[in-house]
Amino acid sequence: METLHKALRRLPGIFAATGVILLTGALLAFPTTVKAAVRDSILYCLTVLIPSLFPFMVLSSLTVLSPAGDALGVPLGPIARWGFRLPGCCAAAVLMGFLGGYPAGARSTALLLEQGKITRRQAGRMMLFCVNPGPAFVVTYLGGSVLGHAQTGWLLFFSVTLSGLLLGLALGLFGGSPPPASPPPSHKPGGALVRSISGASRSVLVMCACIVSFAALSALAHATGLFQAAVRAWSSLGPLTPPDTAAALSFLLEITGGIGDAAQFRSGPALYAFGLAFGGLCVHLQVFAMFPDFPIKKGLFFLFRLLHGLLAAGCCHLLSRLLPVSDLAASVPVSATAVQPLSGTAAGGASLLLLCAAFLLVAGREESPAKPPLKKHKA
Repeated sequence: METLHKALRRLPGIFAATGVILLTGALLAFPTTVKAAVRDSILYCLTVLIPSLFPFMVLSSLTVLSPAGDALGVPLGPIARWGFRLPGCCAAAVLMGFLGGYPAGARSTALLLEQGKITRRQAGRMMLFCVNPGPAFVVTYLGGSVLGHAQTGWLLFFSVTLSGLLLGLALGLFGGSPPPASPPPSHKPGGALVRSISGASRSVLVMCACIVSFAALSALAHATGLFQAAVRAWSSLGPLTPPDTAAALSFLLEITGGIGDAAQFRSGPALYAFGLAFGGLCVHLQVFAMFPDFPIKKGLFFLFRLLHGLLAAGCCHLLSRLLPVSDLAASVPVSATAVQPLSGTAAGGASLLLLCAAFLLVAGREESPAKPPLKKHKA
C-alpha cells in the first residue's frame, strides 16, 4: 500500500517531466513556426498592448495609491456600497475594471487589499466581475481595425460591460448589508506616481511574457495537430460548426488568437462577445500575477469567467436585435498588417518597454534598504 501511495505522489512530477520533454522536442521540431508566432506576438505587444494599456495600468495604481481614489469614492461610493455591497474606496477600482482593460481592475484590487482597505473576501468577489476588456481594445482595435466596423465594436463592448455589471449586482445580493464608509486615507506621503509607474512596469512586462509564451504554445498545438484534433472532437459533440469551434477554442486559450480565428472564419458577434468576456487562459494568468496570493479559488474564478462569457453572448444577441449592425467586415486574421494602422509603432512600443525595464532597475536600487554599517570588534 505504501508503494502505491509513493507512486501516486510521484505522478505529478512524472507528468511535468514528460511535458517538459515533449515541449523541448516540439520546439526543436518546429523552430520556424514558433519563431514566426513569437515575432507576431511581440509585434502585437509593441504596437497594441503596451501603447494602449500601460497608461491605464499607471492610472489604476495612481487612483489607489494617491488621494484620487478617496476623492472619487465620494460621488461613486454609494454605487459601490449599495449596488455591489463593497466599500466606497472600491468605486475607482471597479471603474478601472470596466474601462482600463483586463488587468487594470485586478491591479487596483490587489493594491486595495495590500493597503488593508478591503478584506480578502471582498477582493475575491471583485475578481469575479472586474476583469473586462476596455473600450480601447474592443472598439478601437477589434471594431475599428480588425473588423473595420466601429459600431460592432461598441455592440461588443456594451455586451461585455452589461454582462459584467449584471454579475457584480447579482454577487452584491449575497454580499450582506452595505459595508460602512471607507476608512480614513492612509496614503504614504509622496512617491505615489513613482510607485504607480514601477508597479505598472512590472505588470506590463509580465503580461507581455504571458502573451508571447501562449503564442508559442498555440503555434506548437497547431503544428503538431493537437489543436485540430481537439476541434474535431469538440465540434462532434457541440452545436458549433467546426470553424466556430476552432475560434471558440482559440478564445479559451488566448484572446488575440481567438480574434484572429473568428475574423478568418467570419464568426458572429455573439462568439466575439463570449471570447472577450471570458478573456482566455493567458489573461487569467496575468490576473493571477497581480496578487502574491490570489484571494479566491481559481476554479471558481474560471467558472465565473465562463458564466460571464455566456451572459455576454446572450446580451450581444439581444442588443443586436434592438440595435442591428451590418455584417462583420473581417476577412483576415490578426497579423502584422492588422495592427499597423493603430496609434502605436513597434519602435515606440519597444522604447516604452525598455523604459519600463530601466525604471525597474533604478526604482529597485532606490527602494532597497541600506545595509547597516558593520560593527568593528575590538581585537
